[in-house]
Amino acid sequence: MVGQGYKKRKTERQTMKDAKIISFSIFKGGTGKTTSAVNAAAALAQMGHKVLLVDLDQQASATRHLGIDPEPITPNLYDIFVRRSPISLARRKTEFGFDLVPGHSLLAAVEEALEAGDEGLFKDFLSGIQPDYDYILVDSPPGKAMLAISALTAATHVVIPLQAQRPALDGTHDIFRYIQDVVWKDFNPELKVLGILPTMVRRLGGHSAGVINKARELWGNKVLPIEVPETVIFPRSFDKGKPALVFSPRHKSVMPYFELAKIIHEKT
Repeated sequence: MVGQGYKKRKTERQTMKDAKIISFSIFKGGTGKTTSAVNAAAALAQMGHKVLLVDLDQQASATRHLGIDPEPITPNLYDIFVRRSPISLARRKTEFGFDLVPGHSLLAAVEEALEAGDEGLFKDFLSGIQPDYDYILVDSPPGKAMLAISALTAATHVVIPLQAQRPALDGTHDIFRYIQDVVWKDFNPELKVLGILPTMVRRLGGHSAGVINKARELWGNKVLPIEVPETVIFPRSFDKGKPALVFSPRHKSVMPYFELAKIIHEKT
């Protein structure tokens, strides 16, 4: 029945443009990447867009953030990569207004099996469902391995989370250089950097302001005019299995994700 519903929707929308694919990517972990992908998906859905979130991480943090246990789910992304199932059968509706392709621990086996030349597989899988959505958001895994590269190869745009701490500037420089030297050259010359998103910002104490100012010196208007603060709202919403925008919709700390959704809509 799920497949029939998606087929009907695809038929109704077949003359519309394919979804923009937006990868939330940074090679360093612990940057607020998953939180940003989940809440951007929720914000875009609340704006009335058809949204799919793909959890490409073997840790399945985005999936767990939505209160879903990924392990018993079949078919899963492992089945997609080994071609046992089309990706259309791996999607699940969520109670938050957007669809999800869950992550799974078996993605570790996928990572091990992928070889040079397989960077475009994920893009091929997504192409079959692009007409069904306005936006496909990808929570890319950390690290400079094949699945992370696959996300950048498939994407039309990339959002780079910048944790507002000094070492994070090196991580941002690293992914920029990789996009310029490898992705644009060998895999995806059309990839656009939508922007750098400052996350986990501490305005009272710490050195967040200095980090953001330095980022603006280095990358100019690529640094988005948004700052996501460090707040207990985000880990609490994870514990409750909800996007922060749903868990605490009036809290000022979640407002930057509405602004991010607006920028995504305007710039893609």
